Amino acid sequence: METYIYNGRRLDKSMLPLFGRHNAGSRTRYIKLLVVFVLATIVGLYYQFTQEERLLKESWTKQTAAYNSDCYVTVAMGSDLASSRGLFASINSIISNYSGGDDEKLCVYIFSTKADLQTREQGINCVFEGKLPSNVQIHHRSIDQTQWNPQIFTEQDELMHEDAREYLFMRYYLKPSDVDGTQRVIWIDSDTIVRGDVKTLYEWDLKGKPIAAANYWEPLKNYLCTNPRLNRIKMKTPYGKTSPFNVRNNLNTGLMVIDLYQMQRRRILDKFHNLVISHEFDCLWNDEAGREKGFDLALEGEYIELPSVWNVGHLGQGELLRVSLKDDACQQAKMLHFNGLNKPYSVGRSSSLCVHFFDEYDIIAIDQKSHCLQ
Repeated sequence: METYIYNGRRLDKSMLPLFGRHNAGSRTRYIKLLVVFVLATIVGLYYQFTQEERLLKESWTKQTAAYNSDCYVTVAMGSDLASSRGLFASINSIISNYSGGDDEKLCVYIFSTKADLQTREQGINCVFEGKLPSNVQIHHRSIDQTQWNPQIFTEQDELMHEDAREYLFMRYYLKPSDVDGTQRVIWIDSDTIVRGDVKTLYEWDLKGKPIAAANYWEPLKNYLCTNPRLNRIKMKTPYGKTSPFNVRNNLNTGLMVIDLYQMQRRRILDKFHNLVISHEFDCLWNDEAGREKGFDLALEGEYIELPSVWNVGHLGQGELLRVSLKDDACQQAKMLHFNGLNKPYSVGRSSSLCVHFFDEYDIIAIDQKSHCLQ
């Protein structure tokens, strides 16, 4: 009789199927347990996700319940008093090119520091009183830095004058209560001329992303420190997810269409805050442009890229652009951005580009209201 050895035991051939069936049964039970574990994990993750989503929606409802805004398009802006002439020209350009009907109200929210509040209020009334179309409203609000959480400015930013810091960071801290419960808002810098229709911009399909904005042509790495830790961040790009060092352009926040709900849902400020903490210990970005590039990294490429005509920039740095700027760029622009030291309303006007487009909307000069800047 043939015999076999199994676990040290001598068996005859007739007993082998019993052991085969025993092993098959063990495998079946193992697979069933594995399936149950995987399903339980999936259900747990789904429950956690739905719970977070439910809590967020409850929080959002609490933030917006007290408001009943009749604004169809909401724009937010802010600047120091020295830039008031540029701010008023920018507002004039936005209003002049708005195509909304009588029932599509354009609301422009201007934010000022407590120190600038009274003087800015007088300037707004002086320039725009009796000048606004029936479907346009200007709301003037005070910046309340005590409500800013979490902190997203570095020790270097702390050295800035408090008013300057408030104007720079207000765009990131916008919340529903700042704009009467509105979910979507367009942030526009004061050193701009908007030649396009903000109604078109406001209706842009964000596809569930927190913001839409235009990119500038310089690679993101030009603004980053050579820190290998940055390779842990994976940026979504049209050519796949990649390291920040391989991103071919960089985000500019001078004009952003912002979905405030998605900003909270994706915890963008929390990510920004964590990056700032890491940066304080080990340099991640150049301090000169850090606040904007930190935000770029926090988004991880999860934003809608607007056509470049919506932010034709660096016009206040004429020498930088005289070679690279196309001849018809300003003519084709839907927004001209005079970022840089040489503003068309400052002593550096002669070095600024495309200044005649600013002059078309310079309400201070057109209406001879220089006294409104006092």
